[in-house]
Amino acid sequence: MQPIIHKAAIALDLNPVSIGVSPGDRALLSMNSDTTVSVFVERPSRLPFGLGKPRVVLLGKLGVRATDILLPALERKADFRVRIIEVEPAHLSRTGRASVYVSVWGNPADVAQPKSRPSIFKRSKINDPVPPYSER
Repeated sequence: MQPIIHKAAIALDLNPVSIGVSPGDRALLSMNSDTTVSVFVERPSRLPFGLGKPRVVLLGKLGVRATDILLPALERKADFRVRIIEVEPAHLSRTGRASVYVSVWGNPADVAQPKSRPSIFKRSKINDPVPPYSER
């Protein structure tokens, strides 16, 4: 696996500090019908002794540039490793808003779109084979 996106911001839907998001947590990506990419975080169960299933919480959506990079691979159901790399609480940021950044790792061949190869030469008589002298 190689880094596809080193650092991408998430447009948050909720406060990451309240659900306990921290750097190193695993995140999940999901493609929506409106061609946006949602980011989910898996939180452990709140029941005592670890009983119950972990819950999946919607953290927010990726930006336009990150979505454009990942959308073709998500359509082909490529495997990604997504981790939270930075969490900035609202009281520490300059803007007064909390922010979360993710890193996406995967196979670069899954992300690369096939490019059409333009032809270098156009059809002309120069490229035709020369007929034998007896046929001229």
